[in-house]
Amino acid sequence: MLSRVAENIFWMSRYMERTNVQLRILRTYYIASQDGVPFVKWDDVYRYYNHGKSPEKTMNANEVLQFILFDKNNDSSVVNNIFRARENARSAQDHITKELWQCLNDYYHLIRDTGLQKQVFAGDPVTIIDQLIKQCMLYYGVVDVSMFRSEGFNYLSIGKFIERLLQSITALKMQISRTNGLSTDSMDIVSWRYFLVSISGYEYYLKENSGSVKPDLIFKQVLYEMHFPHSIAYGLNQINRYAQRLKSVSLDESFNKIEFAIGKASAILKYNSPGADTEAQVGLLETVESNILNIIQSLNQNYFGINS
Repeated sequence: MLSRVAENIFWMSRYMERTNVQLRILRTYYIASQDGVPFVKWDDVYRYYNHGKSPEKTMNANEVLQFILFDKNNDSSVVNNIFRARENARSAQDHITKELWQCLNDYYHLIRDTGLQKQVFAGDPVTIIDQLIKQCMLYYGVVDVSMFRSEGFNYLSIGKFIERLLQSITALKMQISRTNGLSTDSMDIVSWRYFLVSISGYEYYLKENSGSVKPDLIFKQVLYEMHFPHSIAYGLNQINRYAQRLKSVSLDESFNKIEFAIGKASAILKYNSPGADTEAQVGLLETVESNILNIIQSLNQNYFGINS
């Protein structure tokens, strides 16, 4: 497979995973605000999805959602994620199925529907976000049942889990910052519950832990729980799984470098346990994040032909 095709598939997958996580977080924030639990300010959400730039005026939830979902001038918007995923897929059409291309093309036309954009203001934004999430779920289903398990599928899977790890780490760091890693009052407890919902982890937490919501147990779940598909440990294991499948089509030197980068990230996670110390928790998250970025750099240099 040409390096540029591998890179296109990798980024197509990353943009789709980023979209899914983004939509679920926005949905959770909006529902929390409607439930009278505004643990996140919409101005802060705007800044996060606008490279740290503050809004020129105070914005309500619907205006911020419009900006993040549909504003083509916002580099981090969902609409731009879908545009880029589709363009990457277009450049790799010979290596993806027609069903997958059609799914992404349908998403492209859905996200451009001006009627959806108007409903964010006039109707219930949750209905619109749910519709977009369902399209993400359709994408995952099409990938699962139609994509041939060849070299391209490995790059697609690596991209998905790399993006999921980066998004999970960012979300957890922000949650620790909001609560200082504590659940000392009712607002903190509810905030941690909503955090679990945003990463599709609330049901699993209840299944594995009885009693009240405890931040240290949530931290453990997000980092170490191998049965939780949004955990760091699970994601690194999956990245290693699909990287191993590239061995037969890789130069020995290239494979050894990517294997080393993945192994280093996994070892740092495995042999560090910060407990309930929030500074140590954030430090570990940042170290793991840095090593995931090293995995991307290794892919860029050894598989995608990017030396910068």
